[in-house]
Amino acid sequence: MFGTSERELTHTRQITCHAYRRKDGLWEIEATVADEKAQAVVFRSREPVRPGEYIHHMAIAFLIDGDFNIRDVEARMMAAPWRECPEASEVYRRLIGLQIGPGFRRQIRERVGSGEGCAHLTDLITQVGNTYTQASWPDRVARQIAIDPDPRHWPDGRSVAFIGSCHGWRRDGEALRREYPELADE
Repeated sequence: MFGTSERELTHTRQITCHAYRRKDGLWEIEATVADEKAQAVVFRSREPVRPGEYIHHMAIAFLIDGDFNIRDVEARMMAAPWRECPEASEVYRRLIGLQIGPGFRRQIRERVGSGEGCAHLTDLITQVGNTYTQASWPDRVARQIAIDPDPRHWPDGRSVAFIGSCHGWRRDGEALRREYPELADE
């Protein structure tokens, strides 16, 4: 991307998220992080991680209802740098009962922050929230439109909570005027 300078690949991080709508109306959101080394990583107290091996390969899955409530959480570590790391997986069950929305990141830090959780799994939780929002948005909007086609009268304002959150959806922007003219600034 930055020109023709010589470079050497040393690390690849892949974050993958999948959203599944279940027949019972719940959503399963799975997020995985995989850190693959392209060079050896030498440690003082354990075997090295060799090129092509994962230093981190972890997943977290959430069961979420249509109102953004977390019903269940599972975390697992397929590869971690230290044998103690998988002990952190169970702490993520403390997130059951939280609602994705304002203050969600703060509540995550309060429940699994500091030395109890895993930095990599905790980082994935934001992606879980974003994936759930993206995946469930068409269903939420369809429910609102069935109540009233005018978004100013929708009982669940979360369906248009993204307005004003980025350049494309700015309040004085063309995208908003085209898609939701009722909500656009005059």
